[in-house]
Amino acid sequence: MLAIFASIFSGFLGASLANRIGWEAAPALPTGAARTQLAEMLTPGLSAQWYEGSDDPFRNNGGETDAASVSYSTDRTPATEDVDAYLAGLQQRLEAAGWTVTDTYSTSPTDIETGARQNNSQALTARNDVLVLSFEDYFDAAYAEGGLRVSIYRAEPRWLTGSTLAVGLLGMLVGWLLAGWASRRLEHRPWAAPLAATAAIGGFVLLIPAWLLGGLQFLGTLSGTAVPDSPFWRGLVPTDEFGGMAYPAGAAITAAIAVAVLCPPRPAPATDPGSAGTAKT
Repeated sequence: MLAIFASIFSGFLGASLANRIGWEAAPALPTGAARTQLAEMLTPGLSAQWYEGSDDPFRNNGGETDAASVSYSTDRTPATEDVDAYLAGLQQRLEAAGWTVTDTYSTSPTDIETGARQNNSQALTARNDVLVLSFEDYFDAAYAEGGLRVSIYRAEPRWLTGSTLAVGLLGMLVGWLLAGWASRRLEHRPWAAPLAATAAIGGFVLLIPAWLLGGLQFLGTLSGTAVPDSPFWRGLVPTDEFGGMAYPAGAAITAAIAVAVLCPPRPAPATDPGSAGTAKT
C-alpha cells in the first residue's frame, strides 16, 4: 500500500515539474492587431480597453497562483441586455471563426429558499487551438450595472498535456522502484522501518489536497472543458491556499528517504565453512 502511494505522488510531482517547465514554450497571449481583431469578433461595435497580461505564463495574485490572461469589459447596451440573443449570436461568430464552445452556464445569484435565479446573467467558455475564452453577459434589470466581461487565457497545447502525462507515468515507475528499494533496505530494521514509513505516510497525507485539486484540473484539461485560470500544480506552490503543506510534506518525505539512505546495509549472512566442501561419495 505504501508503494502504491509513493508511486501516485511521485507521478504527480514529476508531472507538475514537467508541466511548469513546458509552459515556458506555450504560445503567447494575443497582442496588437490580433487582439483588436479578436475584440471585433467577440463584441462588435463596442470599445475594448484591454487589461494587460503578464509575460510569464503564471502570476502570483494575492498569494494564489493564476494563469496569465488578457481581459476587458464593456458597459451594458440594449443589445447585451437581451442575454439569450447576444450569446446565441456570439456562439455563431465563434463557430464561424473555428472556436468550439465547451460550456454555457448561468452566473445569476439564486434565491436561498426557492433556488430561483434572480436575473438572466449567463456565461460561456470556448476554445480554439491556442486560446480559451471566458465570456460573461451580466445583466440585472433591478440595477444600473451590467455589461460584458471577457477574459482570454492560453490553452494548454496538446503536446504539453501529452508530455505531462508521459512524465507523470514515468514518475510513477520511479516512485514504485524507490519504495521497493527502501523496503528492501529497511527490511528487518525494528526502529528504522517504522520511522521511515511514518514519515512517508505523513508527507503523502499532507499532499492529498494538492493532489485532489490537481487531478480535477487535469481531468478538465484532458476533456477540454476547464478554464485554465489556475495550474493543476497550484497546490504545491508554498504561497497558495494549500501550498503551505508543501514544506512539511517535502520535509517528511525527505526524512523518510534519508532514513533509508543512512541506514547501514545489512551484513551478509554467515556461511558454514563446511558447506563448501566436496560432495560425499
